Amino acid sequence: MSLAPVSKKIVAFGSNQVFLPKFTVALIRTPNLSPYQAKFRVPLNFSKYDLRDYLYHAYNVKVYSIHSLVKQLPLRDTVKQPRHWFRPENEKYMTVEMEKPFVWPEDPESWEPWGRKERDASIVQSRAAQGVKSPRDQRVDARTLRLQALDLLNKSPEPNVKKWERRRTPQMLNHELLPAKNFASLRLPDPKPAEAAKPASQ
Repeated sequence: MSLAPVSKKIVAFGSNQVFLPKFTVALIRTPNLSPYQAKFRVPLNFSKYDLRDYLYHAYNVKVYSIHSLVKQLPLRDTVKQPRHWFRPENEKYMTVEMEKPFVWPEDPESWEPWGRKERDASIVQSRAAQGVKSPRDQRVDARTLRLQALDLLNKSPEPNVKKWERRRTPQMLNHELLPAKNFASLRLPDPKPAEAAKPASQ
């Protein structure tokens, strides 16, 4: 007796039921990917099977293949503890290939109903109260400092500096010793001979 051929792929799902999940799965906006692909940020202990089961049972989304990536974050410090370097916890991302395409909706013409202006104003006020500059102000300060450093490097020495170079103590300058005549003005004058004692008046 021959068995009937299987026309559909059998997909096995996990049997562990989760009603109140304690993890967070974030969908990342990636305009460079295909509409049939989606990228998620998942916990480090999340497996490919966990994401597949989660998407199917929570959103009825079927996926074919999943690629995972663990990203190591660079060293950093904090404003409260500068120069106390540490490495944040790694981040895990998964890219899935879906059965149906998904296209991100267009941004609204106005964010006023969501109170974006009030939110931005509160962030600026909070940073000003804490003495923390915004990322834009930090970039402006860094650009200004870089331009000042370039001006200092390209600036010609002042006349007083050149004069001091000619009269400073003997040392190697351009792999040559300065002539001794340049340092004649630095020598102390010879002490004058003591005047002869005057004879005592009678």
